[in-house]
Amino acid sequence: MNAASLPYSLLILLVELAVGSLVMLAVFDGRRQVTTGYVKAGAVTIVPLVLLALWLDATLGSPLELDGYPLSPDWATPLRLALVVFGALTLAHLVAALLERHRAGVLLAAIGSAAGIVALALLAALIAAPTWSYALMLASVLVAAGVLGAALMSMMWGHWYLTSGRLPKEPMERMALIVLAALIVQGVLVFAGTVLPAREVPLTEGFGVSLGQNPAYWLRVGVGLIFPALLAVLAWRSAQIRGMMSATGLLYIALGAVLAGEVLARGLLFSTGLPL
Repeated sequence: MNAASLPYSLLILLVELAVGSLVMLAVFDGRRQVTTGYVKAGAVTIVPLVLLALWLDATLGSPLELDGYPLSPDWATPLRLALVVFGALTLAHLVAALLERHRAGVLLAAIGSAAGIVALALLAALIAAPTWSYALMLASVLVAAGVLGAALMSMMWGHWYLTSGRLPKEPMERMALIVLAALIVQGVLVFAGTVLPAREVPLTEGFGVSLGQNPAYWLRVGVGLIFPALLAVLAWRSAQIRGMMSATGLLYIALGAVLAGEVLARGLLFSTGLPL
């Protein structure tokens, strides 16, 4: 990963993590499958991610390219506005959660999730120019948001469950399965990103080695996809037998693995033009 692309990789990671986490909260809180305390903790976790993304986006400006990787700066201002709206909605959701206004909280989480998806769509448009297609880049960031959000929120629910043995095990089972399903879809997209050529190869071009010879690619596949998928299966099985401490530990490791995989994926994107 070149130094110029590092802030943009962090921006993508922050937005994906915040949007995916809010979607998970909206779904499980809307179905009344989680406690009010968990919703408060989730909202408190999401807001700093969004604020950091807003600050980072404001400092990056609108460059035309990143060490040979061309951007589409016309999308920079719409993205900034979308992030501001998303940030305002996450703050409003936090207030509703702290005041225990369930209906308002669910509504704000749903609207905020929609605003976050719009922000991801604009972010994909900003960085999609060298890739095979905008659709593939959009699918990549949306599914990555699902993987990251599901991993973070499931790990947090595991911690919350350990504070009281009286909570139901079904949310943990379903969250672990969502992590697994999202990783399977992401695996399909990584395969598509591998075989479909970039429209424009950046000047860095994978640092002079082919994709198959690049250790970062195999780390992305092994550490970012296969390993956390196995952990998600084990966490699901552990949740079925109420081994919540084991399930939480497994999902904690899975979260670290998918975070590392996403960092590697965006580093490969900016060096090869392939959305992996």
